[in-house]
Amino acid sequence: MRRLPARLALLVLPLAFALPAACGDGFDVRPCGEIPAQGCPVGRGGTCDDLTCVALYDCVDGAWRLVEPCPGGGQEPDAGASPDGCAKPVIDRTGEATGCMPDLQNPDCPAVAAEQCFETVCLTDCIDFFICTVDGWNLVAYCNEEGALVLTQ
Repeated sequence: MRRLPARLALLVLPLAFALPAACGDGFDVRPCGEIPAQGCPVGRGGTCDDLTCVALYDCVDGAWRLVEPCPGGGQEPDAGASPDGCAKPVIDRTGEATGCMPDLQNPDCPAVAAEQCFETVCLTDCIDFFICTVDGWNLVAYCNEEGALVLTQ
């Protein structure tokens, strides 16, 4: 009977040293920065159905990784009715820059996410829409309490 506690100690002792190391902070958040030009993030619902997207990207270990090129993408958003009959806002991008940190997080979204149908833009997870300027992120539109898009410029 005396040997059982000694054997148990031999099993428990290595676990006592291994457990704190296993519970360390192994999840470092590494933001990706500005998404490549005309790219759409898959993590925020980007799809190739959005004709402004040249490609879909995913943020992996602090870098944007190409997920899928979008054939026929890269079209410029325009005001007025589109072929599907929806009216789209035009956001003034004067002074737009790249490299704003930290990355936007839901419900904050880049302005390109607002450049879709007025009627449906506020049905997404986005509430506030920003462009990156030399002074940092600048609010250019938001969804009001009635669910309508309001341009701030």
